Amino acid sequence: MEIYRIPRREVAVRILVDDGRTLDGTLFTAETGAAGRPEDVLQHLNELDEDFVPLLCGKDSFLLNKAGIIWVQLTGSAAAEIADEAGSGPRLPVRFSLAGGISVVGTLVIVMPLERSRVVDYLNASGRFLPLFGEGTVTLVQRGFVVTVRSGQGAERV
Repeated sequence: MEIYRIPRREVAVRILVDDGRTLDGTLFTAETGAAGRPEDVLQHLNELDEDFVPLLCGKDSFLLNKAGIIWVQLTGSAAAEIADEAGSGPRLPVRFSLAGGISVVGTLVIVMPLERSRVVDYLNASGRFLPLFGEGTVTLVQRGFVVTVRSGQGAERV
């Protein structure tokens, strides 16, 4: 019945989960979020009152626990949406070394009050997932899996 249908947006994602699998699928977000604009994936993942997200992988649909997500990678309009939301703070190239020996390289956009504009302040004040910007991609990294953060030369791609 159409009257019971919940309006949603479908967003193509690549997700790395804590058991080492990479899932290519579709994540569902709300058509209307804060301020009447569509909810982006970062907002959806950082929702504190929801621990599970619906995911469609091929013909298989299931609920995925956010706690098991290491990172979510976005491209195209979904990545551009988050990049637009990031604003115009200082940009810092970083390398995140994650649990399990994985590294992710990209740029952090530090949007914080001037007196709290250090990377450590930003990391400690951020939500569960941090946006890391790359060439045409945004990788949303779960803070709990970040072991070390290096900036400057330590962030160069090897």
